[in-house]
Amino acid sequence: MFIYSETARAFLKKVRSLSSSILNNEMNLRHERKRVHYQNKTYPLNFVIFEHPRVLGEYDPTFYQIKINKKLVYRANTENLKNIIRHELCHFYTHLIFGANIQAHGKEFLNVCQSFNYGIDVSSSTIELDALLKKDNHNTREQKVLTRIKKLMALSKSPNLHEATLATKKVNELLIEHNLKDFCDREENKEDETYLLRVLPSKRLSPKLSAIYNILHHFFVAPVISYGDGICYLELIGTKENVLCAEYIANFLNSTFELLYNQEKNLKGPRAKKSFMIGLSEGFIEKLKGNQAHATNERAVIDLTNQLSTHLKRVYPKLRGRAIKEAPIDRLARKKGQTHGRSLSISKALNKSEAQQQIEFRP
Repeated sequence: MFIYSETARAFLKKVRSLSSSILNNEMNLRHERKRVHYQNKTYPLNFVIFEHPRVLGEYDPTFYQIKINKKLVYRANTENLKNIIRHELCHFYTHLIFGANIQAHGKEFLNVCQSFNYGIDVSSSTIELDALLKKDNHNTREQKVLTRIKKLMALSKSPNLHEATLATKKVNELLIEHNLKDFCDREENKEDETYLLRVLPSKRLSPKLSAIYNILHHFFVAPVISYGDGICYLELIGTKENVLCAEYIANFLNSTFELLYNQEKNLKGPRAKKSFMIGLSEGFIEKLKGNQAHATNERAVIDLTNQLSTHLKRVYPKLRGRAIKEAPIDRLARKKGQTHGRSLSISKALNKSEAQQQIEFRP
């Protein structure tokens, strides 16, 4: 799951700066305006923050995207962070040379690391996250900065107005420079965060995916159809709790819609299936609107809409839609779909690891 916030944005600015320096000065690849020049072509290179219990970083060739673990935002020193970035940039470079269909840490990747004289600190495929973070927490520059900030904060309470003003000014400068907001309680950071999760990957946009996309607009997330290299995803954007609930609902609808269509033996062909999926989404949305009309007030709906807009703009400041051609509708198939949609109910998850036991949504 990807994370977007002011802290993540500031950290990614540092990551991009380090990456650009490594690409230009160590790998001899010109990097400018989020694109990398290689053999008379330019390729995108994107960076995101993600959550994972063990993986420090990951390169996704589908989106030309490097993922950096959230835990590194506050706790990894600069040199270890640079080695993680070097590792992922070597994956990126290997992808440019050999394509995506190779072993992740095979000979091609190792040869690329060797070509830049990178040692095992860069090429290793297994680095213990806990060990790295524990190592980084002893005598790191960041820890020294924290100690300095604490001393300055003590001085900021000085009865000497000039001394207190200078100390406060220096504290603010250090907090901004080192991105250490809420340093006294960093692991319990209460900063407003936006989460993004990709679900239901497919080779192309299907009528079923479009139907699920339309429905999820009514479940307190901002769904987005995202396209990669030969692949299509449904992205769920919002608070962590709502995104996790919407993930369960999306998977439930994906399997249920297919089962419902297969029950209709008289419906055949792409047009009938598309019309049936359209009807399913229309019938289910009609049911949802009837339920929500009794459960919410107009003010709450407006507040929620504004919050979702904020989450969406944080991820996609300049989001643009794609025009979709209207295809002829099979009226019988659409009507059957609407009937099924009006009677459809979301089943609870079987266990907490699959989703929350009770489907709750919070703006």
